[in-house]
Amino acid sequence: MRKYIVIICTWILLLFPLQSTAYASAPYKTQTLSSDGGLIETQTAFSPIGDFLSGTEIKAPEDIYADPNGYIYVVDSGAKKVLVANEKGSLVAQIGEGILDTPTGVYVDELGDIYVADYSKEKVFKFTVEGKLEAEYGKPDSPLFGSSSPYKPQKVGVDRRGNLYVISEGSTNGIIQLSKDGSFLGYYGVNNTDVSISSFLKNLLTTETQKSKVFLKTPPAPDNVAIDKQGLIYSVTEGTKNEVIKKLNVAGKNMLWPDVSWDSTYQDIAVDEDGNIFTLNSTGEVHEFDSFGNLLFVFGGLDDGSNRLGLFKQPTGITIDRSGRVYVTDKERGMVTVFEKTAFSEQVHKGIALYKEGLYVESQQYWKSVLELNSSFGLAHTAMGKAYYKQQDYDSALEEYTLAKDPYGYSDAFWEVRQAWMEENLSAVFLIVIVFFLIYYLVKYVDKKKKILDAPRAGWRKWKSRKLLSELLFIFQFFRHPIDSFYYLKRENYASVLSATILYVVLFIEYLIAKFQTGFLFASYISEDASLLVEILVVFIPILLLIIANYMVSTINDGEGRFRDIYIGTIYSLAPYIVFIIPITLVSNVLTYNESFIYIFSTRIVYAWCLLILFIMIKEIHNYSFSETFRNIFVTLFGMVIMILVLFIIFVLFDQVYDFVYSIVKEVLLRA
Repeated sequence: MRKYIVIICTWILLLFPLQSTAYASAPYKTQTLSSDGGLIETQTAFSPIGDFLSGTEIKAPEDIYADPNGYIYVVDSGAKKVLVANEKGSLVAQIGEGILDTPTGVYVDELGDIYVADYSKEKVFKFTVEGKLEAEYGKPDSPLFGSSSPYKPQKVGVDRRGNLYVISEGSTNGIIQLSKDGSFLGYYGVNNTDVSISSFLKNLLTTETQKSKVFLKTPPAPDNVAIDKQGLIYSVTEGTKNEVIKKLNVAGKNMLWPDVSWDSTYQDIAVDEDGNIFTLNSTGEVHEFDSFGNLLFVFGGLDDGSNRLGLFKQPTGITIDRSGRVYVTDKERGMVTVFEKTAFSEQVHKGIALYKEGLYVESQQYWKSVLELNSSFGLAHTAMGKAYYKQQDYDSALEEYTLAKDPYGYSDAFWEVRQAWMEENLSAVFLIVIVFFLIYYLVKYVDKKKKILDAPRAGWRKWKSRKLLSELLFIFQFFRHPIDSFYYLKRENYASVLSATILYVVLFIEYLIAKFQTGFLFASYISEDASLLVEILVVFIPILLLIIANYMVSTINDGEGRFRDIYIGTIYSLAPYIVFIIPITLVSNVLTYNESFIYIFSTRIVYAWCLLILFIMIKEIHNYSFSETFRNIFVTLFGMVIMILVLFIIFVLFDQVYDFVYSIVKEVLLRA
């Protein structure tokens, strides 16, 4: 018995450290995009497995590249050379000693030739596989390049034809493109300047001469470059939020959407065998995107002083080898960290590889595995939706597209569902409509002969004669005769505060229905985050500010309207919204993107109609001319802004007073 106890204890002691290391191997959170478009934590996608070239001294690694043959090239600007190692981490060669001064970028072409960008010597050096210097690429002497254009090579890439793509410091014209013999071919993939409202107004209001002298703005220079196996060029630009990552076609046009990423601190970019894009930012995070620009994973981070594997102090370069392992250089530590895929990310990558080729059904098994581990993985729901759509299971596709918050896929699937419903039920619908009209005209004919509807008409007239109901129904008069209606509203008291208050309540109820029951394709909300108090404030605060500001401004400017008149007139001005928003909401549930103009045009007409009646209300209630009405509206809007600022200041002061009193009471209680 003692022998077995000793054996068991020995096994526990041996296994426990291994388990501890496994749990500590990923000292960072891995995040992905949820269906709602926000970052959520997910299973570890890449785990740090070791320090690459741990037995070799590395002073200041600037860049790293993995070639298709399994060799890893590390540019060491401190040692002024390029270290070449195999995938096992064994050093096999050192290139550029005595030639390089400040190497900062490296690339290896299909023939095995090594290109190194040297910042200090302002050249790109080309070495053979054996490390022999074969060519030097200095500053182009072409007039098209420009004598004042900077040429300080930092990174380099080479395509299949042998053309060089040089990233130069301060090259705002884009990536410098050189031929195999060093001739200048032009600039490639120039960045665009950020467009803002202020710049738009400046461009609109100034002449070309003024623009060139006063508002000159140059685009940011790209910071790094990568080339995939198809020959497509990728670049990242630091310090901007517009087209941070670019996937360039032959014409130099970006194939990704401009806001593919929110990060403006990217240092390097690399592409794996499947076209997935990996970027490294200055905070040590690695962002992985698929070939379409969909964010897959975010992992890594800055070291917090614990020196844990997988965290960095000064990250500089990233690459992916043929096995899918990720290598990241840390200049301050002088080390290269290796990350390996986990079983979870392996499923994601297998699914993406098939999904990218349009094999949606074949990829379904992998996405099911992903969703079993993380049901909020947005891309998985989109892929599942396409798989179901391909199998003509449109109901399941609708469900997946809804979970993925994918309106375009939802529109396609819904069109199919609607088409099938119409083919099955359209004849019955037409029959019901025909029967309805037959009954309508039959009743109308019989009523003309026998007066069978006189009793219902008398009852309806009796109900309409009730004051409150007649006041509520008075809202329909504003569609045909808004000017006369406001006259009766003000002079004859055709409406009361009670009826107006009821209509305000109806307005709020309809607003909630419109917001939460609008069709999926046109809804712009997250119902889980809804708050009744917030919705009340959103609806009634602007209306209340409008009424108060308009009353105060009109009182000063000789307006005839009373506060009561403005309160009542405002809600009756919103008659088009109250009457038509529910039908528009219902229609939005049966439209696809092909008919989106119906919904958009209808809502715009309703809002424009309300503004027109509101303008008439201010004019008629206060007995203004057209010019006085416009002046009153602008001053009212200005007054609303001032009131908001005053309320904000009061809130801040109250908050400070509260903190002051609370701290005094707390101090008294502690000392007592």
